Amino acid sequence: MPVQISIGRVLCDTLILIFLAIPMLIFHKWVKPYKRGFYCDDESLRYPYLESTITRYELVAVGMPIPIIIIVLTELYRVYFWEKSCSSQFKKYQCGSRKIHRLIVRLYVFLGYFFLGVCFNQLMVDIGKYTIGRHRPHFMEVCKPNIGYTTCPGDHKYINDFECTGTDKKAIHESMLSFYSGHASFSFFIAWYISLYLRARLYRPLFSRLIVPVIQFALFFGATWVARLIVPVIQFALFFGATWVAYTRVSDYKHHWSDVLIGSMLGSSIGIILALYIAEVFKRREIPPAHDSSCQFGLIPIDSKNVANVEEGIGVDIPISSVSRPQIITARQIVLTGDERGPSIINNTAPSPETNNLISSTPNLLLENPVRPFFLSANPLFFTDEKIHNLAFGIV
Repeated sequence: MPVQISIGRVLCDTLILIFLAIPMLIFHKWVKPYKRGFYCDDESLRYPYLESTITRYELVAVGMPIPIIIIVLTELYRVYFWEKSCSSQFKKYQCGSRKIHRLIVRLYVFLGYFFLGVCFNQLMVDIGKYTIGRHRPHFMEVCKPNIGYTTCPGDHKYINDFECTGTDKKAIHESMLSFYSGHASFSFFIAWYISLYLRARLYRPLFSRLIVPVIQFALFFGATWVARLIVPVIQFALFFGATWVAYTRVSDYKHHWSDVLIGSMLGSSIGIILALYIAEVFKRREIPPAHDSSCQFGLIPIDSKNVANVEEGIGVDIPISSVSRPQIITARQIVLTGDERGPSIINNTAPSPETNNLISSTPNLLLENPVRPFFLSANPLFFTDEKIHNLAFGIV
């Protein structure tokens, strides 16, 4: 039965994005930052004015297209290559009587949440900047206050009644917007959101554990053709680029180190919360049922001795000498307690005393942490129940 898409809901989503963007326009056009005083002997405000290594426009010109391109290419690859033999296993969509391709729905979901995060992150930045009004390290050089600039009238005196004598009004306005760093917040939001998105959408059936981080690492420096390390490289590139952007804000005397630290933390928090709990990228992995022998999506034939190395999200065809046909393994049973990484990848042959071998106990184990990877053991438990398989791999 096709899933009906409501036009009203689409319009509502669009209006929410517009309403989030309007306050940002108001802040930048008409709102003046809070006028904060200063100590005339505060050396942290007397740094020279330098041009930005990465301007706001350059950051947006690079930071916005790259995530969009990655999301579009990832979904195109999944639909037209990865899922080619399994297209019948996925949900069908329609709006009224018109069919909607699942690629359009996926792009709408993941790009829509990305734009939502960008707007919300920038709104939080603007609220902090204009409400607190902290001075940038080059404040004295740009403002040239009539009191306390050339001479300090008293020892450690706080000056609140001053006027800027500088001629560059725009620079004076910007010099009061130090807390917190919008560059750092924006960069780390993108790094976390895209990293988690890649980890969820490009998992082990095609790539190794390191592939998602490579794609993230390569985001700011380009990437070669898909290889075993491509996703990890892109992931590391995302965080490397975000960290470099944050460092330049301190070296250019645009922010104090604490501004950059708070911006990085808040941007990371927004990216993580949006990806895991709002966009729910790990619950939208869309892995088809493994019992369908005609569907080879995510099925990697390997020798039984290597089963323990198979990672999350894999259905595996393993020839068993005692069985006339391949068996499909869908989850790992043996779990080592006390290991923060979750289920062990050690090639255990004996059942763990802490683990119940009954199939009836398995759903409870999986429900406790549906996002945690489920690895395979050398002595696996074969599930034949489709509901248990779907539960193991987070299919919703």
